Amino acid sequence: MNSTREKERPDALRRIATIITVPLGALASLSTIAIMVVITIDVVVRNVGGRSVPGLLEMSESALVATVFLGLAYAGATNSHVAVDLLTNALPRRAARILIGVGWLIGIVVTVWFVIATSERALQSTEAGELRQGLIDWPLWPARWLVVIGFASFLLVAIINVVLVLRGKPLLGEDSVDPDLVAAREARSHRKGGSSAADPADDEVGGPERPADGPHTEESR
Repeated sequence: MNSTREKERPDALRRIATIITVPLGALASLSTIAIMVVITIDVVVRNVGGRSVPGLLEMSESALVATVFLGLAYAGATNSHVAVDLLTNALPRRAARILIGVGWLIGIVVTVWFVIATSERALQSTEAGELRQGLIDWPLWPARWLVVIGFASFLLVAIINVVLVLRGKPLLGEDSVDPDLVAAREARSHRKGGSSAADPADDEVGGPERPADGPHTEESR
């Protein structure tokens, strides 16, 4: 019963990460599309009418914030962040997992700091009604809350990954196959390969002769 609960906990953590990060990743993708559409409209209108459309530049800037920060958690949950694995690949699997867990633990500490700092700044911006003055007055406080949401969701991903490392489970975005099972299968395949190599039928000198390439002779027939 306890083993069943222990197996269900990592699955529950993965479901939580999926429920939170997938919609954020979709919003980040939509923001990217919105940036392309807005910039295209602005360029066309500017070339045709000689002036920009008011608000499109400010809108694209806010959409860029959404693209960057709402995509953080999704990239972490799918293991899509840029990573250099030269060191971890050279280490034993257990040591590599410990090092990866320490890295995510450091990420938690740094991200907590980011969440606190950006939350304070977003509160100040909301209370002051911060605006960007341009062709129109564009509110900046919603974009600042997008930064907070992005860092908070990435913090959740980091915490889940640390828990998975402590439980010896694959990280978010890694292969769902248990590495212990993979190692056991490889060991069994090696043992089978060794036993087949020791087959007496294969110990004959030279083994069974194969006909040479080219036209068949009467003897080979």
